Amino acid sequence: MLKRFSVVVVMFLVTLTGMHNPVSADNHGEPPVKELEQKFNELIYLETTEDGEVKKYDSMDRLEEEMKSIMVWPLADHYLDTYFDERDGKLYLKEIEGPVQLKTDQDYTLEKVSADKYKLTQHGENQLRGEYKLTVTYSYEAGKWVFGDRMNHVSSSETGGELPDTATSFPIIMVSGGAIMALGAILLFFRRKPTV
Repeated sequence: MLKRFSVVVVMFLVTLTGMHNPVSADNHGEPPVKELEQKFNELIYLETTEDGEVKKYDSMDRLEEEMKSIMVWPLADHYLDTYFDERDGKLYLKEIEGPVQLKTDQDYTLEKVSADKYKLTQHGENQLRGEYKLTVTYSYEAGKWVFGDRMNHVSSSETGGELPDTATSFPIIMVSGGAIMALGAILLFFRRKPTV
């Protein structure tokens, strides 16, 4: 009985430790930059009434669902919290400047960071910011390309550079190691002493 239990637990842990490997995007090409940008703009720059009420969506939940179809969840939450407000059962667009738009008809660079990540950079200029550099990251998740990071990473020529991407799978590795250690402790505890 204990042997079967330990085999099942070991198989579960092996499956769990293999889950942190992202789906390979080698066969999926580059992210559809123009299509994603168009959808993004359609969700951020919504038509409103004179008092700012959004016409197309009547709740934050419905807009959230749409946003999470083109970007990772933390990013969608950021945009919802920053640009929208729900009052008296109605959805409103806040009266603040919108995010920097990617100009798909102008030059930009798209570099492959890894099999499931691309980074776009575009230099531009406008009256409010002067010269700037916009950086957008795309991630391949759940079988499609989405915005991985697009939180107005705009740096003007007067400020310093951008911070490096330091995301790792270290927390998952730590959890997996802890689970394997726990399994070892359980097996030692339930180990039967040999009878003489």
